[in-house]
Amino acid sequence: MNRKSFYFILFTLILFVACGKTDETPEEDDMDVVSQSYVAIGDSMLYGLACDGCSDTTLVLLPDSGGDPVTYSIVRARSEKKFFGRPQIGDKMAVMVNPEDPTEVLVVINLERVKGTWYYEQLPVLRRRAHIDSAEVQQMEFTEEEKARFDSLLSTLMIPREYAYTFKRDFTMKTEGGPPRTSSLDRDLPVVYPPMTRYMEWHIFNGKIILTYGGMKIAGMKDTVKLTNDTAEFVLLRNDTMALRFRDHVQGFRLRPDTLVEK
Repeated sequence: MNRKSFYFILFTLILFVACGKTDETPEEDDMDVVSQSYVAIGDSMLYGLACDGCSDTTLVLLPDSGGDPVTYSIVRARSEKKFFGRPQIGDKMAVMVNPEDPTEVLVVINLERVKGTWYYEQLPVLRRRAHIDSAEVQQMEFTEEEKARFDSLLSTLMIPREYAYTFKRDFTMKTEGGPPRTSSLDRDLPVVYPPMTRYMEWHIFNGKIILTYGGMKIAGMKDTVKLTNDTAEFVLLRNDTMALRFRDHVQGFRLRPDTLVEK
């Protein structure tokens, strides 16, 4: 076996291993990664383009699988708050058809409304000190001057930072903002910014959105970081507002002006 064939096989094996799941999260925000496509095995969503004839009660969809446009009732999806993003002609749509009624959809997601740069502002939190007992701190007495001085100092440190995600048309993602790089001086500050998960792909799966992070370092092909998925549900999706429900919280986003990704 020659050297070129050996490296080709090695690279293929690494890609296969990188498709597993792990709890590891890359901490370097500038790490070069190879993005792996999410394989939607078992996805029951139907994808297609919105056609002329859509209304408040019906969706006319041209399926990606081919054939003529199909008209679906969206009354139930709207009443159960499973309708996300009013469609316009040519918008890429994802719908879940009612298995008991092929003329009705249970979930409607306008993928064009997801594309763009969504952000939220994050305030820092008080840093926990291992050597300080919180119960003892609560029992301590401070003068009004000391309290005012502390509140003034805290207000200068409570500066919000933007945490932003760009959802691209090829289902990849770009992450911006987040906590600043720390230094030895930052470790002495009483506040710290929460970490930011640096997603690199997004996909729709059975009415939910799958956000993928992790990847593989390119340099030298020595160290690998496996892929991990976070699953969230749409709560709200409007022209400039989006809310996603994760396992332990609901995160709201605002759309940056003029960042809507072109079709």
